[in-house]
Amino acid sequence: MPASLSACIVLYHCGDEVVDALRCLENSNVEVAVYLCDNSPEEPMSDNLQWSFPGISVLPQESNVGFGRANNAVLPLLHSKYHLIMNPDVTFEPTLLYRMMQYMDAHPNIAILTPRVFNEDGTEQFLPKKRISVHYLLGGFLEGYGRLFRRWREDFTMADMHIQHPVPVEFATGCFLMIRTSVFQELQGFDPRFFLYQEDSDLSRRVLEQKLGSIVYHPEMCITHRWARENTRTFRGRWRQIRSVFKYFMKWGITW
Repeated sequence: MPASLSACIVLYHCGDEVVDALRCLENSNVEVAVYLCDNSPEEPMSDNLQWSFPGISVLPQESNVGFGRANNAVLPLLHSKYHLIMNPDVTFEPTLLYRMMQYMDAHPNIAILTPRVFNEDGTEQFLPKKRISVHYLLGGFLEGYGRLFRRWREDFTMADMHIQHPVPVEFATGCFLMIRTSVFQELQGFDPRFFLYQEDSDLSRRVLEQKLGSIVYHPEMCITHRWARENTRTFRGRWRQIRSVFKYFMKWGITW
């Protein structure tokens, strides 16, 4: 029988942190069919990981095809009920995946379940929970320059609401989300036009626009995310981020 849960991690010049992520999957109290989509085939890491974790499936890509395209490579192979998309720098406790699956079983209207995200020091990463807009993005870029921008950022991430119970949201972070496999397949995965950044915003929006179910943020489902954000600290990374925002607004229209 196929596993009820599948999971995909995209590799690109990542360090040993992926070992911790794979151990979390291995130690979960639910069977997981694990796929590694390797965007850095010139490195031997995925081969080494297969020796350490013999149950995983490695899908080497010819080059760095981007986050969305790499995740889409698993689509023809999926026979699960739920599919987990996660970064290699994420860790979580052993019962988390089972509890997420139970919650989605009990709420069949949910298409995506998205968790509460913490830094390694225990502080919270207030990630967006609303649909992106120009002023929300400005709030993120300029939050250190005034109270107005901080309010925009807090509104975007719903940090000012102190959420204690599951709530519907408009955005699920691509660093870790659980989606119904049937929904992921119906959408044909991520839009491959987004190489990196905003592919999760676009996926979230398509789920809601096509009325495939709700996106729910559950504050009791918690993960730890190292989130070095190294890609945005270089000119190339920042330019890639700007291009993805432009593509998103070209596709969906600009909203203030």
